[in-house]
Amino acid sequence: MLEYVVFVMGGTAILVILARGVGILWSFNPEFVHPGFRAAFLAGFMYFYALIVYLPRVVWGLVVPQILSWVFVAVLLYVAALLLARTSSPTFARRIVLAVISLLCSGRVILFFSPALIHDIGSIFFTMFFAGLLGAVYGFFLLPRVCSESPKTSPMLLRHWMIAGVWVLLFSANWGHAEYQRHKIHSINDPQLQLYFVKWTPAEGDVREERIGKFGPPPHSLTDLEIQHLRAAGVTGILQTWGHSGNDYPPPPPGTLRFFIVMSRPVRETIDLPKPAAGDILYLQTEQGWKVFPPSAQTVTRTVRLTFCEPEPHLNVPSTRYSVDIGLGHPAEIPFLDAAFSWLPEEFQAPLPSLPDQQP
Repeated sequence: MLEYVVFVMGGTAILVILARGVGILWSFNPEFVHPGFRAAFLAGFMYFYALIVYLPRVVWGLVVPQILSWVFVAVLLYVAALLLARTSSPTFARRIVLAVISLLCSGRVILFFSPALIHDIGSIFFTMFFAGLLGAVYGFFLLPRVCSESPKTSPMLLRHWMIAGVWVLLFSANWGHAEYQRHKIHSINDPQLQLYFVKWTPAEGDVREERIGKFGPPPHSLTDLEIQHLRAAGVTGILQTWGHSGNDYPPPPPGTLRFFIVMSRPVRETIDLPKPAAGDILYLQTEQGWKVFPPSAQTVTRTVRLTFCEPEPHLNVPSTRYSVDIGLGHPAEIPFLDAAFSWLPEEFQAPLPSLPDQQP
């Protein structure tokens, strides 16, 4: 069972990391970005490690390690191998059947508990393909091992017990820390946010949304009512959504509030934008400062922080990164994966919208 976790899920994570590192699998946010081998390795390794010992799922009110979902698949395959071993079919046919079962189970579990970071359709298909391929190989060679095992032989060797013991210690320590943070977050009870990062470009005519190139997301991030509020305030030009936090699938849970950040020029100082107490909110960067829509929005003391970062090996253009205070404060350093905007040299002198009803 541990071999399944190491070979299939660990192997899938390594193959996805290599595919990203050498440029076969690119990120899309919303332009194509090649993170580089070092960045892809560090991000992939940290994500896989977190899934094993740090990121449990809450199932029916119980905290369940995600690794147990992969162990459950391994148990199913082992039971299937035992049942196939009792049949009188040719050995090769039974091995093919078990390989197909393992392929389907391994590819399917990726949609719920992926060992690699997935954020678009391409990465989902790549990860499913690698998991299915390694799962088929594992299933094909599993049957001879099951048939050769003695009923009196323990499936858990000493090395298995040592690995399991180390994992239990790591998971227990991280589980206790996670439960403390979870209690602190729930005591604050802030609504969950989905952040949208929008760039404003000056243009004639009423403010409107447009797609970024041919492959950008559809321009429907803002509602018609929100567009009307911006027009009523005198905003003109073009709005283009460059990305958002979270995933499109599965959709965010009910009660999630939308938090829009509209910028046209990078700001080198740190910006703290208060979170909404209830209802969606939009912050617009203007010549006179940050304008809030709707103006009557109620906010709390906790904030969404924007931090300017110079180019670095992970991201070779200047960027604005974000962090959200969910009750634990802001991190000392925001990772490059949380980049809200990337900036070109000419955008440092880009104009800012000036609203007619504002006085400098």
